[in-house]
Amino acid sequence: MFKYLLLLVLVVAVANAGRGDGRGGKAKDRAKAAAKDAAREEVRDRAEDVDRDAARERAKEAKGKHGKAVEGGLLKKKVLRKMGIPVPSGKGMIALQACADAPFGESPKMNKIKPGARAKYYMCAWVNFHANIGDDKASPDYSDDQEEIDSRFDLFRTCVDEVNEANNDESNTHVSGVNFFCDMTEAEKRPYFNGLARDM
Repeated sequence: MFKYLLLLVLVVAVANAGRGDGRGGKAKDRAKAAAKDAAREEVRDRAEDVDRDAARERAKEAKGKHGKAVEGGLLKKKVLRKMGIPVPSGKGMIALQACADAPFGESPKMNKIKPGARAKYYMCAWVNFHANIGDDKASPDYSDDQEEIDSRFDLFRTCVDEVNEANNDESNTHVSGVNFFCDMTEAEKRPYFNGLARDM
């Protein structure tokens, strides 16, 4: 008999706990609401403490000579052209400032580009190439001819794919990289064969 009484008390206790409409459920709801209110109040206090004029001044100081953010800023087509970087046709032809700032051939995530990926994924490497090539550029200037820019960009994409393929091949004992050959046609590369440069 004692077992049945104990079992009945246990069933009643479980049933009351499972309903959720007891005092415990309301207390939890009030505690959650109070925590949310406190968090909202803290956010409001922080927002009031922000000196908006000082924040605007810091943002202006962080701009470079072309109005671009110096660290991590986005370089759009117009800014890239002002920097002397030829911009290929198509959507998404933008890059981060980090692409231009990285050492030559070390553009961020270049090694992650899949062969034959969409053109916009090569843009960071393209910007890095043109921002850093300097006097080593052996191909002719093509910055005013959009068809030639697009053609050279395709050559460059092929070069990046070849570099990544070679670096992903574990049997290779060397490391490949982007160099001044990457935007050159086969005819322009020919004088460099066998290590000898000839007049064209």
